[in-house]
Amino acid sequence: ATMAGNNPPRRRGIQAQQGRKRLLLPYALLLSLLSIVDSRLYAAASQSQSSSQCSLTDEEFTNDPALQTMDFDLGYGPQEFHAYVQPDVSQFYREPPGTRVAKRPLHTGWAAKFVNMSTQRVRLFWDPKNGSRGSPMSVMAPWNSAGTASFPRHAFYLTPVDDESVILARFEMTPPKAVYYYDPITVEGDEEATQRNLDRLTSQEFQAYQDHVSSRIFGKQYFEFTGREYLSLYPRNAPSHKIWRADYFGQEHWVTTKETHYVEMPPDEKLGSVVEKGSSRVLKDGDPRLLQEYRGQEDVLNMTLKVLSCAPRAFEIKDFLSQTEVNHILYLTTGMKLHRSTTAGDGAGYTERDSTRDTRTSQNTWVYRERDTVIDTIYRRAADLLRIDEALMRPRSKDEYPEMRNSGSLAEALQLVHYDPGQEYTAHHDFGYADFSRKDQPARFATLLLYLNEGMQGGATQFPRWVNAETREGLNVVPKLGNAVLFYSQLPDGNMDDWSHHAALPVQVGEKWLMNLWVWDPSYG
Repeated sequence: ATMAGNNPPRRRGIQAQQGRKRLLLPYALLLSLLSIVDSRLYAAASQSQSSSQCSLTDEEFTNDPALQTMDFDLGYGPQEFHAYVQPDVSQFYREPPGTRVAKRPLHTGWAAKFVNMSTQRVRLFWDPKNGSRGSPMSVMAPWNSAGTASFPRHAFYLTPVDDESVILARFEMTPPKAVYYYDPITVEGDEEATQRNLDRLTSQEFQAYQDHVSSRIFGKQYFEFTGREYLSLYPRNAPSHKIWRADYFGQEHWVTTKETHYVEMPPDEKLGSVVEKGSSRVLKDGDPRLLQEYRGQEDVLNMTLKVLSCAPRAFEIKDFLSQTEVNHILYLTTGMKLHRSTTAGDGAGYTERDSTRDTRTSQNTWVYRERDTVIDTIYRRAADLLRIDEALMRPRSKDEYPEMRNSGSLAEALQLVHYDPGQEYTAHHDFGYADFSRKDQPARFATLLLYLNEGMQGGATQFPRWVNAETREGLNVVPKLGNAVLFYSQLPDGNMDDWSHHAALPVQVGEKWLMNLWVWDPSYG
């Protein structure tokens, strides 16, 4: 086997007896195409079940202008792939291509992925390059991958899990290379040794190795066509969910939802946990919303998404949460009892919920959708924003999307994050790398950030590598109570978006409260 061309690995002298092994890759590709059809079916079904309206047609979602046809060859003949090609930065300003030049960001980090193309478990270390023991990062099972955000000239090394004194491989981060392979099977320049290594593999191991070699060949051609590293394992389907277009800065989309704001908090006896299961939770078009009497008078809530960044795709949604809903979230997650806003209404209706007291804070508190009706409403509203059927964001009955792998939710529980002065979250990615056994490669698809307070100094959400032609500085989003920010960790072609790098800048004065909602594609976990 040689990595120089498009030749898949083979076993000399046993091709006839094991011919079917050589057909596994085309068969896997066929299965991939079938799963694409399934994913499109349930995406279309989710749209038809929602009464929510939006400014884009299904065709405008599907025909993303950033997708271009890429010809590639894995050694089995020419094939086509619809690849994401980042538009010229001038188009982000609604100007002809070539009018502007993108600024190189001050932040020099990027995603680093390490692939274990061996039959043994290995341990990944960050190398301080001073002769001392490295910092353990991850353990990788055979054929699995691990990743982190890194910087130029950072170094890593691999050892066997049971003997850290043996260095199997060393890697030094060299941009723009993002994917680093540990491949003890192929011996460069020695075809005989390579063949002996291949012959030692079981049929299952040989198929796994072939999958990685083919993905590596594809990744090389993908980089030549798009200028990006392929961080997924080929083949990976395009996202099964819709992705909002981000054609230019300031572009706006609108979407409606019947999940209107709560303006008055229901009494505790009406807020109990959601006990209905599966399809019994479906609200039909003519049904009133849950606890409608405590919401505003409008029939629908109009949400506007404004493009903050085109690469990565990031949007701001003003007033996604009401003050009442924010107060309730903080009350649930911390035990905090808040002062009512002084802008109006003080006096009448004062309750214990409006008072203040010292309480504990938490860096990592989770709120599940079934906690109560208000939280359930927030999930339903988020589903409309994302153009996803709310049934996909909760456990489902057997008759709901029976074609899917499992009946679990695609959304995680809401995660509350609290920052004190000096605390931060340095630039990172939300996506990860699925176990090799998961051919559907589940990963985080979208992140919805919900801001629960404002007025602190510092604490902005930063996208340090956003593509623009004006500044090398990162794009800072200042928290504002009730607002939301949506961004995607996946590209429209199914690759992970390295540009989705983001950070929580240090809080300087005050404190910051934030809620994360992560949605996966094509499944959770």
